[in-house]
Amino acid sequence: MYNFKEKELGSDFAKEKLADFKELIEASRSFTVVSMPGVGVSYFLKYLAMQKFAKFFHIDIYSLPSLTKEEFYKLLSKELGGKLETLAKKNNKIVLIFSRFDQLRKEFDNQFLSNIQSLTTPQKIVLIFTSIKPLPDMATELLTGGNLNFFSEILYFKPYSEKDLKKLLALEPFRETDDNLIKLSGGHFQLLQILRRSQKQQNLLLDQFVKLQLKQLIDYLDYSQRKQLQKLALGKTLTEVDDYLLGVGLVKSSKFQLFTPLLSEYIKQNMPVKLPVKEAKLFKLLRKNTGNVVPKDEIFQEVWEENDGEATDWALDALIYRLRKHPFMQSHGYIIESHKKVGYTLIQT
Repeated sequence: MYNFKEKELGSDFAKEKLADFKELIEASRSFTVVSMPGVGVSYFLKYLAMQKFAKFFHIDIYSLPSLTKEEFYKLLSKELGGKLETLAKKNNKIVLIFSRFDQLRKEFDNQFLSNIQSLTTPQKIVLIFTSIKPLPDMATELLTGGNLNFFSEILYFKPYSEKDLKKLLALEPFRETDDNLIKLSGGHFQLLQILRRSQKQQNLLLDQFVKLQLKQLIDYLDYSQRKQLQKLALGKTLTEVDDYLLGVGLVKSSKFQLFTPLLSEYIKQNMPVKLPVKEAKLFKLLRKNTGNVVPKDEIFQEVWEENDGEATDWALDALIYRLRKHPFMQSHGYIIESHKKVGYTLIQT
């Protein structure tokens, strides 16, 4: 009933992922597909909807004119085109795919979630939801007892393999894609699309769209998860990593590394600045006057204030040296230029 272009992906596309989905479907177990944002789950779900081992219905929440229960029920009725009981009699297995289901989270209440669960009667009907977080995490107070058990079944969706990424790229011819970009994307399809269109190929982290995508991969996480990513980006060794980070593939389980070095560099470049007091005052003054010479007298006044006895050329030289060597300055490409007997200029490469 669908004519998605994903049917062209072929029988050898994402075999392991398809096998995992098929196993749960054949066992009549409804589940939530949990992934990081933009990894490309929607492409796989359309591919899944073209399979022959079950009768699939693809309900895309983003196609709703407004994110309300009323519009959702209208779309569901339109897609099904009849009663589920009647459809169940005609098919061995029915699968309802709710793509981007978490977009309806503001509409979640006990009645709505119970109505959704009731769709699985008779037992040959399977529901698949997609979300960037497990549904119990998004509706903790609403899920209890049978509801909690039903919505807690999770299938994590990791990034694609390089081979599968190339198949996805073939669906949308753009231009020949450098294999290095495919590796750099870490299997994240939306990131790859942004990388291949970037005009900053020599330094991708100067591209605002690349930075925005990487920012989205961090901002939706909780504090503990962000701190773990930060430690891994800084090369620190962790003996344990959050199950969610491993599940969605933000962290590779083999060596506890981030899925792309781009994310590591982005985190290092955007960490909160923690400079010692004097270094922080000097940096703030220099950054306010980026590209211009800041006279020594102005630096002495700003950094040492009333402590005139400590404001010496030797003390300033030592302070400039410490600031230049600070990892924050180096990771952000900051350079302090000296102007003999005059002052200093901050530039960013």
